[in-house]
Amino acid sequence: MASRAFLPPIVSPLVVRVIRALLPFAMKKLLGGLSVQISNEDLAKLRQYKGQRMLLLPNHPNGEEPFVLFEIFKRMNEVFNVVAAREVFDWEHGFRGWLLRRVGAYSVIRGAADRESFMMSKKILMEGRNRLIIFIEGEISRGNETLIPFEPGVLQLAFWAQEGLVKDAAREHRHMPQSVQPTAPAEAYSPIYIAPIAIKYFYKPGSDAAIQHALESLENAVGIIEVTGKNFYERIRDIGEKVLKVQEDLHQVVALPGVSLTERVEVIKNRMLKKMELFLDLKPDSQATTLSRLREIRNTMDRLIHIYDDPAELTDYQKHMVEHFRKALSEFYQDLDRVVYFLTYDESYLKEQQTPERLIDVIRRLEREVFGDSRLLYPRVATVKVGEVIDLKEQLPGYEADKKGFIKQMAAELEENMRLMLIGMQSPG
Repeated sequence: MASRAFLPPIVSPLVVRVIRALLPFAMKKLLGGLSVQISNEDLAKLRQYKGQRMLLLPNHPNGEEPFVLFEIFKRMNEVFNVVAAREVFDWEHGFRGWLLRRVGAYSVIRGAADRESFMMSKKILMEGRNRLIIFIEGEISRGNETLIPFEPGVLQLAFWAQEGLVKDAAREHRHMPQSVQPTAPAEAYSPIYIAPIAIKYFYKPGSDAAIQHALESLENAVGIIEVTGKNFYERIRDIGEKVLKVQEDLHQVVALPGVSLTERVEVIKNRMLKKMELFLDLKPDSQATTLSRLREIRNTMDRLIHIYDDPAELTDYQKHMVEHFRKALSEFYQDLDRVVYFLTYDESYLKEQQTPERLIDVIRRLEREVFGDSRLLYPRVATVKVGEVIDLKEQLPGYEADKKGFIKQMAAELEENMRLMLIGMQSPG
């Protein structure tokens, strides 16, 4: 089996200039009025490492982060590289992929031994011409203030690149005339830096009318007529109850009296995952988390959809069956997205704080479920914070002492620091 052609970046200065020129229009018209705010201090922190090998790890609350990052790099007049899932490059009949590659993106097949993609990431980090961006959650969290547990494999990739620099430096050291050799090979190579990037959205004042309109549309769609005297939170909960009841009926689940909404959501998630695991012949560990099960399912699907024999060598019947199987698997992606929407939702999310950000966050999830896409757009500010920069060269001794444990601990610390960054970020007013 050979993988579908790896799609490397083909940066086009002309396309980059055109996208930069069109970016204000796209953020205003297509994204409903999105602006980006980053402090001079944080911009200076990024500029400080210009020309250095650097891996940026942003959170991924929705699909707008690429626009946010493109705006930041536009201000710095830099081009970056970013990893994107292979299927994204096929959207809009391949136009999305054509465009993405020319602004610095390249593909990866999740869950597969995508050697070409891994080697490209390693090469970019080792050469240090452009900064590399990888969304370390591995999924869109669909939560403005919530995170999906970080993928340790991203950090492992960075350490492999750092080890590659060590080997290159040692090799060069051996071939240098003794009179010009540094005292140690370690002095001959530069570090790879890692910087977490926290992105959090804040809606501008006056969003009540947009929320009211969105709720009315949802209520009409799910059959709610009477809402007199109810606040936004109560109306959202009623809509969620209707949506959940439909899912329970479809999955033949009977909710027991007194069971919370969160517990009922968990039952549906498990039913959906079990259905997909059965189809894919997966037997997860009984102690596996919902997230680990979801990732195994998605990774298996990605391998099956994006890895196959060279079509030129297939018979017509084989081609027909390959496409049939791919189509069957593709239908599971909608269910996987539904699990992700439920994944970070907890009933206390709105009970604790009924801010415009949390209200709209949940409404957009419900719209995606009911209408197939998120419709509520209202002017908002993406605030961006650059976290503490980590020097991997300094981290190598700890990593070499216990590679697996060190990577796991480092991912957990980055996740906790990102969570604290998000909590500390305030509305720009």
